Amino acid sequence: MAGSYGTEDSQNERYRLSFTVGGLLAEQGRIIAALFSGNRSEHVNPDSNPANRTTEAKHEIGERITRIRKQAVEENVLSIRTRSANSRVVSEVLKRLSALTETEIHYLADDDTPASDRQALMWVAMCRYYALVGEFANEVLRERYLMGFSTLTKDDYDRFIQAQSMWHPELEELSALTAGKLRSNVFKAMSEAELWEKESDTLLPSLLSKSVTAILENRPESFRFFPTRER
Repeated sequence: MAGSYGTEDSQNERYRLSFTVGGLLAEQGRIIAALFSGNRSEHVNPDSNPANRTTEAKHEIGERITRIRKQAVEENVLSIRTRSANSRVVSEVLKRLSALTETEIHYLADDDTPASDRQALMWVAMCRYYALVGEFANEVLRERYLMGFSTLTKDDYDRFIQAQSMWHPELEELSALTAGKLRSNVFKAMSEAELWEKESDTLLPSLLSKSVTAILENRPESFRFFPTRER
């Protein structure tokens, strides 16, 4: 379903709330992105039309990412033991990658891309695909950094969720178990993206590389997902 892919519209009545699996999924994202890039290169020459570069830089992959789902699952490219778990993680990675542009996907897949840059792009993917995560990153993670606070706690997250539930009753409908999984997964992702230190709750300023900064210039709203003074 097309509506299940790409950046979530923050004006939707209900949030997407399926981010209960995997944390940041940076390495899994790299593997699936490489599969997509390789698959695409068999059919399209990106240099055949100069306009492609602009398109790749600004337009999301969207539902096109699903064309490699069957291959990813059947070949078990993520090396996950059970088929059900493999299928679940592949689906989650595909959803997040659908919110990236082709330029971002290709950079994510490149063998020479530093791990920190992959982490940054997968954090962007998570924040775009899940509006709730993106809003938390902007309104709490980044805002606390800009205000000079050095820590970010789960209580900060809980207060944010409580405030959002005034407009999104689906948050109040979550079971305690599911709500806890969502919170844990957000903090796991932030830790893996090196934006938050688990042991001390320390908020870690983001130092985006020149390469990632240049890529995100095409979607400058993405800078708001990071604890940085850029943009």
